[in-house]
Amino acid sequence: MWVATLVAVIGLLSVGAITQFTGYRMGGSITIPVLAVYSLKNFVMLPVFVLSAAAAYVGLWILRRRTLIFGRDELIAAMVIGTAVPVVTLFFILQLGLEVGVVAFLGSILPGLAAYNYHRIKPEYRRNDLLASIGLFVTLTALGWVLVSNGYAREFGALTPPVLFSSTADVAIYKGVAVPIDPESVILSREIVAGLFAGGLVLSERLRGRFGVRVGIIGAVLLAIYALASYWLVILYVLLLALSFGFIQLSNYLTLRYGRVLLGVTVAVAIFAAVSLTFVVPIERGLSAFFTAILAGVGAYNAHASAPFERRLVVPLQIVVFVPALIVARLFSAPQPRGFPQELTLPVLGIAAVLWVAALGVAYWYTVSPPGEDEVLSASVLSEGGET
Repeated sequence: MWVATLVAVIGLLSVGAITQFTGYRMGGSITIPVLAVYSLKNFVMLPVFVLSAAAAYVGLWILRRRTLIFGRDELIAAMVIGTAVPVVTLFFILQLGLEVGVVAFLGSILPGLAAYNYHRIKPEYRRNDLLASIGLFVTLTALGWVLVSNGYAREFGALTPPVLFSSTADVAIYKGVAVPIDPESVILSREIVAGLFAGGLVLSERLRGRFGVRVGIIGAVLLAIYALASYWLVILYVLLLALSFGFIQLSNYLTLRYGRVLLGVTVAVAIFAAVSLTFVVPIERGLSAFFTAILAGVGAYNAHASAPFERRLVVPLQIVVFVPALIVARLFSAPQPRGFPQELTLPVLGIAAVLWVAALGVAYWYTVSPPGEDEVLSASVLSEGGET
């Protein structure tokens, strides 16, 4: 995990610095660093990403010309298009007998994110932005390639939960330096994961539309999947979320940094803190801990970017997405020894229902329902008592 952490942290800080001094978007704050780790973990991810990002870019270009889509809807459309291509491609690869792992499906949001960001750039700057992104990706990939070596494997390969030194990492297999540690077992089938992500996206966007709060696109769903592997990953998320939120508030206050720069630095801090906590927290799934840190950093930024009144709704609304995702995931998979819930008993379902209703109730309690069109019309001085 330490190699993936080093590559990601250097990448995130580099993206922040480049963005600060040049204004380049670099495909998003996390895209290039995470893609570098993905590509080292599974070589097939790079061509799949390029194909998917191109499809998402063209698809979004067509939608912008043919429809009135704008803002958040552009991001969602780009992610849907960008996700469809890698999912279909990876399923086809699986039919050929090649193994890509569920991790490849988790990165399917990156192409849409990159396409959306490049659409936000003025045409005259896109070439330089793309070249800077490619240069950083090559640098990070080369760094990871050098660090995953026989010498480091003997001394530090098992120092932290393995990610790029694991027996499922293509770079470790190719260089013959995989550490003799059992690989992470599959939690859920790819079909169920894809279905959960789709359902989580719909529910998250409905909640955002109703309450105006950034819940996160796949964060709560992915955390629910990880909960089946180990409750320590959920504890890790809570710790990192609190730490990241404290850091981002303090950093913004002291430096006045904001936006993509602040997001990238916060995620870098969360990842670094995660690898540090693996020395004291019994976590064996290095890649899961890596993504848990990313989720916590992004979640902290979403809370920071929300208005103070709406900020208190972030956690309750994440619970609204997390609870049903956890129940559905448990229906289709048996938890690992440290996962939860071990059994879907009536008391467990009752507690889940109470928690879900309470979280949703808190959200409604703190918000005011907007009036409907009929109410606005009837109260208007121009409506003459409701007549048009």
